[in-house]
Amino acid sequence: MTQGISTMGQAAPTEAKQVMRAAVISLAVITLFRLWCATCLELVPDEAYYWLWSKHLAASYRDKGPAVAWTIAIGRVLFGDTVFGIRVMGVLLGAGTGWQLFRLAQRLYDDRTALWCLAVALVFPLFAIGSILMTIDSLSVFFWGWAANLFWSGIQTGRLRDWLLLGLAIGLGFLSKFTNGVQLACMGLFLLWSRPHRHFIFSRQSLATLLAFGFCLIPILWWNIQTGWVHAMALHDRSGVESSFHIRPKEAWNYLGGQLAVGSPLLILGMVVAAVGLWRTHSDEARVKHLLTQYVPLQTVFLFFSLNKMGEANWTAPSLITGIVMLVVFWRDLLGRKRQWRWLAWWGLGIALVMTLGIHLMPMFSLPRKMNPLRRAEGWPDFARHIQQARLEHHADLLIANHYSYSSLMEFYLPDRPTCYLPPAPYGSSQYTLWPTYEVKSGTRALYVTDDLFPPLWNLSQQFSRYRLVDDFWSQYRGQPIYQFQIYLLEKD
Repeated sequence: MTQGISTMGQAAPTEAKQVMRAAVISLAVITLFRLWCATCLELVPDEAYYWLWSKHLAASYRDKGPAVAWTIAIGRVLFGDTVFGIRVMGVLLGAGTGWQLFRLAQRLYDDRTALWCLAVALVFPLFAIGSILMTIDSLSVFFWGWAANLFWSGIQTGRLRDWLLLGLAIGLGFLSKFTNGVQLACMGLFLLWSRPHRHFIFSRQSLATLLAFGFCLIPILWWNIQTGWVHAMALHDRSGVESSFHIRPKEAWNYLGGQLAVGSPLLILGMVVAAVGLWRTHSDEARVKHLLTQYVPLQTVFLFFSLNKMGEANWTAPSLITGIVMLVVFWRDLLGRKRQWRWLAWWGLGIALVMTLGIHLMPMFSLPRKMNPLRRAEGWPDFARHIQQARLEHHADLLIANHYSYSSLMEFYLPDRPTCYLPPAPYGSSQYTLWPTYEVKSGTRALYVTDDLFPPLWNLSQQFSRYRLVDDFWSQYRGQPIYQFQIYLLEKD
């Protein structure tokens, strides 16, 4: 056990090879296991939505950048329109994230620290979920980790190639999730804080990064010009700030509770303690400044916005890359000096391992609806079965849902994969408003699927002559009711 953070040394050559081999084997075995797990879960609504985007490839989309659609399209080409085809790239990105974390810790500290960081990442619940699903977070976290590595290379060597790749990594991350743009500010903060590296602020290296990042923005800028800056509209809707910013402590409290729930409470709290501890005792080290500036800004930004409206627990996922490194570095040093606290570390890892195993093995068990964290990935084939039965019984030639999630899931799980729609809405309010919509003619018979449990919207009532309820059901998964829906038959004389 090392006796001090600043004195951690590299392992002997033979041991270094063993550590590297253990890391590669661990990632390979876990990746194979996750590839199997990915086929055991039905799609979550966001995955179905992004799959639909991949069928309409574009320079960008209303809610997000284009990278997730482009990535799913690769999986579709290789493995078809299947759950595995959608998720395979997400699993591989999860392995890539683990490798980036391992390499970062290895370069900043030593081989044993790197292996511990990888072990923590593999049992970290939020990373586990992100490694068996294909969402924007799979891409966002991978590119954040890659950029953190490239930035360290850039400031150590000054090579222009590293700084160009850095701009591309952040830019590709931004095409995945706009949150990744914050990483530019994180790196700027490091350069301001670290006196030996301030000369990079106004340098050809920084200019190369900005130019490469700007190059990645071309698809989004072009798309926004074509669509009337729809992204500005979408970001305003998601910000939670309607007219003014309000302080709502309950929202922040719920947000913090969500953070503890998805990351294992002891590990998340240990990460915060580690960040404070390293700042107080080793903030003069460039590597610690690098870790802190990749962690604290993103955590602070979303904590601030949560005072107005609770954010999603996964929004800070990229910052956990360096958060895990700080967690391992700080607590390894502390527990080496205060062995009586080791039980706390093992409890933290144990709870995280149980949570992660539970996530992976959950499809094998039937839990009550309120206790099931994966219910968003259950019941969709049965949902589609009810809709298909109503289609055949009532000879419907048009399918409409009240939400993009259900429209996307209908299109994926119905046997003939028909085009599904949303009701008419203002331009830019959803991705569907940017695509061709349906046409109602005399004799049109449509099904309207809703979870609002209310009659069709007034605009649908204007389009159709009459409507009636034809089914009221709960989607089922292994005999358990998951979500309630109603199906209305809409007819035009």
